[in-house]
Parts: sequence; C-alpha cells; structure tokens
Amino acid sequence: MRITVLTHNLSSNAAMRAHRLAQAASRFSDVTLIGPAARAGPWPALPRDIPIVSVKKRRFPDFFGRFVDLVEKASGDVLIAAKPHLASFGVALLAAEKREVPVILDVDDLEVALTPRSEWTADPLTTDLSRPGSILYVSLLTRAAGAAAAVTASSSALARRFGGVLVPHGVDTDLFDPARIDRREARRSFGFTGPTVLFAGTPRGHKGLKELALAVGRVPGSQLAVACRPTDLAGPEWDAFPFHRIPLLPYTELPPLLVAADAVAIPQLDDEAAVYQMPMKVFDAMAAGKPIVASAISDLPIALEGCGRITPPGDVEALSEAIADVLRHPEESRAMGRRARERCLALYTLAEVSRLLKDVVERVTSSV
Repeated sequence: MRITVLTHNLSSNAAMRAHRLAQAASRFSDVTLIGPAARAGPWPALPRDIPIVSVKKRRFPDFFGRFVDLVEKASGDVLIAAKPHLASFGVALLAAEKREVPVILDVDDLEVALTPRSEWTADPLTTDLSRPGSILYVSLLTRAAGAAAAVTASSSALARRFGGVLVPHGVDTDLFDPARIDRREARRSFGFTGPTVLFAGTPRGHKGLKELALAVGRVPGSQLAVACRPTDLAGPEWDAFPFHRIPLLPYTELPPLLVAADAVAIPQLDDEAAVYQMPMKVFDAMAAGKPIVASAISDLPIALEGCGRITPPGDVEALSEAIADVLRHPEESRAMGRRARERCLALYTLAEVSRLLKDVVERVTSSV
C-alpha cells in the first residue's frame, strides 16, 4: 500500500503534524509527504526521514499550476490531508475524485478559531483570495470535512466536533530517551547555568508565553528559555522579558534541549483555539522524562494524569507557585518526570499512533 500525506506548507510548523502522521504510516505502508515549500526550504525542525516531494510556494494565479502538480503527485492508494487547507485537503479531494481513492482529513487545530471571523475585516490579508492559505478557503473546506472518508484528530475536542477518531501526536520515545543524553554537556551547550524553565512550542497568542514570562520572573534565580526564530517575540511588548533565546533546532536535536532544562512549561490560555489544540511538545517532554507544568486545557490533564503539575489557564500566581515548587524539589520533580516517560511509553509511542492510524486506513480502504 502507498500513502500520500499532504501538508499545505512544508515551510511552517504545520508540517510537523503531517510528518508525525507520515512516520506512523511508514510502519505499515510506503509513504510520501508532499506540499508547497517556500524558497528558504522546509521548516528547520522538519525531519528528513520520510521522502518529501515539494512544489514551489506561490500565490494565485501562479499557484494554479502548482495545485495541478500536487494533484498529480498525490498518487497514494490513500490520501491523508493535514488540515482543511486548499493545498492539502483541496488537492486531496480533487486527486481522490480523479482516481477513486479514499481521503482522510486530519485536524490538529480548529483553524477558524486561529483566525476568527471578527478579525477578517481588520486584516484584509486573511481574506486575500490570491493567497492559497486564505481563511476563506480554509473556512469552506472546514465545512467540507464530511467529504472525507474519515477524520482523524489530535485532541478529544476536535474528534468530537468533527466526528473523528482521536489519533494523538505521539513521539519517538527512543529518540527522546534521556538515558542517551549527557545532561551536563547539554546544559553547557545551551548556556543553562541556573534553574531553567523551557518553553519549546511555537510562540503564539494562545500559548500563554507572556503569562509564563511573568510567572518565571517571580521565581528568584530562574530563567525562561524559549526556542524561537529571530523575528519572534520582537517589539516593545517583549522587551521587558529577559528570554534565554534558543534558535530553532532540527527535530533530532530537540532531545538534548529538553533534557538540559529543569522543567518544561505548557501554559496554554483558555480561548477557543487552545481548547481544541493539543500541543505536540507535551509528548516530547514526557518522552524526555521532564517535570511538566501545564494548563488545565484540552487533553493536557489527561495526558499528564499522575505525572505533571496542572494549573488554571492564565493564572500567573498559580503557575509561578507550581514552577517554584518543581524547582525547589528536584528529587520529587525527577520522579514526576520518570512517571511522565512511563506514561508516554504506555500510551503515546509511535507504535501506538501507528496502530490507531492503521485501523482508520483499513476501515476506509475496506469500504472502497
């Protein structure tokens, strides 16, 4: 069996979920990951262990030719479209109609919550139809989710909303095994000299990074490390926060960064986008055996049951107290991290994600 996984943008963080699905599918089929890529190339953290086929990222009218190319390259017996975007789900629907193969739509965000209708007028770029990523295309294709033979989702909330099957992000637990990493050397490499809290996600509004910075600022002697691009967290609103900035790393170099930190924070806020999103980094941190402080939002309390500290979203004081407690009690925190890895090995390995995805693939192929 051949599976084609489609992403709308190989050059953004969005490609990481598509890659994770491709990794899982590669355990039971031949897989290719396809999508548009910007001139700078794929997302820096995107692993290269799966065959990747790209077309040049363009706007309309030039994108029409690239769209046709993608339809032709979507040659799998099953097509998995990551996100309801024109360059992923739109391409998959046309390719499937042409060749009579099933399409699985995968959702890892409620896209229309990331760009709510109330903001469309204020930012004309969001509705610019020359942009293949326009929210107008995304909104229409979100409504067209029923055209897929099946829907997979990265969170329980998304699975309920779309009537889909929960397929967690999962993680390569061997890659993140802390026993394989020299922690002292990793701390030296990243310049961590004191108690360090790591935010390893993509800096976005609903991620709670400002609240986290305020919380860490209340813990004497601690520092907040953030993996980000040079253009992230720029401007007057961020100047007051002394972030320890880490350049974006290839995914295979992420484990030492996690192991070097004393704690990992996932401080999602309580808004619609966060309710539906399940951060991929929580599974990476669990696999690395880290003590994790996270918000009581989405499936975070479920994933971290018995092996993490959960705080109310947006509560700076509670977040600060939880972080301080983790840093003050290293032995207890290490034990919590070990429980997190054990839970990850039991529930969130790539083998388990592969099993769940294979069940969906077999269901849609048996009905063709």
